[in-house]
Amino acid sequence: MTRGYTGPACTVFRPVELKPGSPIVLWGNGTGTQPLNYAGLLHHLASYGFVVAAANTPNAGSGAEMLACLDWLTTENARPGSAYKDKLDLAKVGATGHSQGGRGALMAGRDPRVKTTAPLMPAAMGGDPAAAAGQQHGPMLLLSGGADGIAPPATNQKPVFDAAAMPVTWLTDQRAGHLAPMRDGGAYKAALTAWFLYQLDGDQTAGEMFSGDRCGYCTAAGWTVEARGGG
Repeated sequence: MTRGYTGPACTVFRPVELKPGSPIVLWGNGTGTQPLNYAGLLHHLASYGFVVAAANTPNAGSGAEMLACLDWLTTENARPGSAYKDKLDLAKVGATGHSQGGRGALMAGRDPRVKTTAPLMPAAMGGDPAAAAGQQHGPMLLLSGGADGIAPPATNQKPVFDAAAMPVTWLTDQRAGHLAPMRDGGAYKAALTAWFLYQLDGDQTAGEMFSGDRCGYCTAAGWTVEARGGG
């Protein structure tokens, strides 16, 4: 069972009963939206044991608000009497987000505390996000929609893929428009879940969805995969 808990400037989606060693996923909303607009997806991630900290802002593109959520959780992990006391694994932190929030995930990924990122249709046209792609501290899953007319892959995600210095897997649902990930995450829900299970929990079966001889998405109808540097 999962619930959403409101903290300072963040909404945290997490299991009601936290287990020691829980990994953290930071979330950034698309422009003009709030965590409620992605609640189905964020509850789904939490159901797999992740503590999902979503910045309560419609403008998450700098990544600063997402990192502020991590700062707050870090303090709570050490505070006597906190529900999070000694429950979080601060060495297992990922960042994701949609559209402007995907841009924010890239920017947050420059922080060495963030071990993996999964920007979802990042609105990354311009220099900063592409530069940030070269400053990540772990593997990246880059997610696109082939029918996205708001943040088209060729002008928004390809520069990120080209600039990435760490291993990057670029996964595109050729059928998806820009709003497809809202509410429950649509077809991207499974990809995000598998990626964070792989990168933060070491789940090798989940990892086979992205790499190896039996790469699941490599043969899935409607999806294309490009990778560089391993996943």
